[in-house]
Amino acid sequence: MISRRKLLTATLAASTSVAALGAYEFWPLPSGQSFTSSDTAGSGVFAHGVASGDPLHDRVVLWTHVDANDAVDVQWEVSQTADFKSLFATGVVATSAARDWTVKVDVSGLTAGTQFFYRFKLGDNTSEVGRTKTLPVGPIADARFAVVSCSSWQHGYFNVYDHIARQDHFDAMIHLGDYIYEYGTSEKAGQPKAGPIRPHAPTHETITLADYRMRLAQYRQDASLRAVTARIPLIAIWDDHETANDSYTTGAANHQSDEGNWPDRQAAALQAYYEWLPVREPSGDSVTAYRSYEWGDLATLVAVETRLIARNAPITVEDASDALGDGEGLDAFNENILFAEDREVLGQAQQDFVVDAFTQSKRAGKPWRILANQVVMGRVATPDLRPHVTKEAMDNIRPKWAGIDEFVRISGFRLPFDLNSWDGYPAARTRLYDALDAAGINDMLVLTGDAHEYWVNDLTADDGSKMGVEIGTTSVTSSTLQSFLGDSTASYALLMTRENPDVRYYNPVYHGYVDLHLMTNAAVADLVAVDTVFTRDYTAFSTAKFKVSSDHQSLAFGRPRGLNPKQWALFRSLG
Repeated sequence: MISRRKLLTATLAASTSVAALGAYEFWPLPSGQSFTSSDTAGSGVFAHGVASGDPLHDRVVLWTHVDANDAVDVQWEVSQTADFKSLFATGVVATSAARDWTVKVDVSGLTAGTQFFYRFKLGDNTSEVGRTKTLPVGPIADARFAVVSCSSWQHGYFNVYDHIARQDHFDAMIHLGDYIYEYGTSEKAGQPKAGPIRPHAPTHETITLADYRMRLAQYRQDASLRAVTARIPLIAIWDDHETANDSYTTGAANHQSDEGNWPDRQAAALQAYYEWLPVREPSGDSVTAYRSYEWGDLATLVAVETRLIARNAPITVEDASDALGDGEGLDAFNENILFAEDREVLGQAQQDFVVDAFTQSKRAGKPWRILANQVVMGRVATPDLRPHVTKEAMDNIRPKWAGIDEFVRISGFRLPFDLNSWDGYPAARTRLYDALDAAGINDMLVLTGDAHEYWVNDLTADDGSKMGVEIGTTSVTSSTLQSFLGDSTASYALLMTRENPDVRYYNPVYHGYVDLHLMTNAAVADLVAVDTVFTRDYTAFSTAKFKVSSDHQSLAFGRPRGLNPKQWALFRSLG
């Protein structure tokens, strides 16, 4: 299914009048450091490396995979020193073909706020040494996270992971989803113009358990992914591509009837996901992946699941067009479709979990409440494209998409930019905001992925009151709008920022991650970018930096660094 965002991209990319919005450029690439990510493939019994994840105060999940043909018992060891002269904990865990020879152990009885080293043994074979860290208890000065999303093998090299692995200051890496992609190599959905950098395995779309296992195993062959997960504990939550594009409770846009039963495909995808990631498995239904983490007296982090528990099918552009007519249907569309009360994202149980966790956090006096969320929560409306799209652009697009005229026409109604985001489920967002407000929670710091773009947004309720702020990370490799828009990207960013008051900064150019540093009185979000994912030689740099602090009622962005004059004017709502 064609997404609203991709159609908007294609429309603007083909338009020669975008420049009429005014000359607008991001600053030239800041000076940065150059690196080369490794192309060394894993080998031996532990070729897929080691990883840790879901740290708590007294426990952490350790993971590896073994190359074996029969059921085997694998020994694991934990030490406070890298030489393992003294073991803090050890044990044996069985694995077999039933779990694709993956090994997971939830090691308990660990000391809070402590760095540990770990390794695995099978016969005479010993894995590489991994490093992990438990969550602290009590007073702490700061915490630091690498926030990532959208890592497509065939779109490029994982240079972002390589750069994160080179840092020593991160307490965890938060992956907001699209850890893998289900597309086959021959499919063009979301691929860069030049085609895949690395072909997917299997080459067809993943549908069966064997398919998902093979795809996840392929991603673990990447040296940068192995390195970062061996050095930093992972907190991961899936988005849609771990199952299929634009998934929801009863299906997905990228699931057709000839691909079998959706519940079977979903179950296969989640089984493989839990097998191949260091993620603690829920005691009940496998989709109930939401959970919370406490960083001493500093922060509460809640990771939510926004696809498979409660989400309704997304509204499509075609749905909107049919309902709107010539505008006479706008009110009915908003009331009966877009703002329908039964449109859901989290579901009641998960919403209660979020509110309860944040309420306890506030009562405990913690300054930060972080929501690890998949899709954009801020209000972002589609710009009116009619003044900006030329007849030539329309003529160029029409052979590829017969609905372009209708799409541009309805852009004048300022519908949500992405109907797959929280904007496509406004009643669900209002319910969440109302429940948080009733509990006295108006200061969420929301972390967001999915969009392949940096976002810095204010979060506002229906009455305009502040609910917090949102920081969206761009992609590890998945195509940014720069791949489609080229030189028009900066002008497009101007249009989006200028016409959306809650959007304080928007950068659809670079791949990268967010370096989020939490301190007692402020947080700093450094938007770290890489200049390329098409070669292993890359330069990493800070493209912008934002301070976040409390304004006694909610959160507010302070003076940023790295913005050019037009970006600065738009950040201050002067554009």
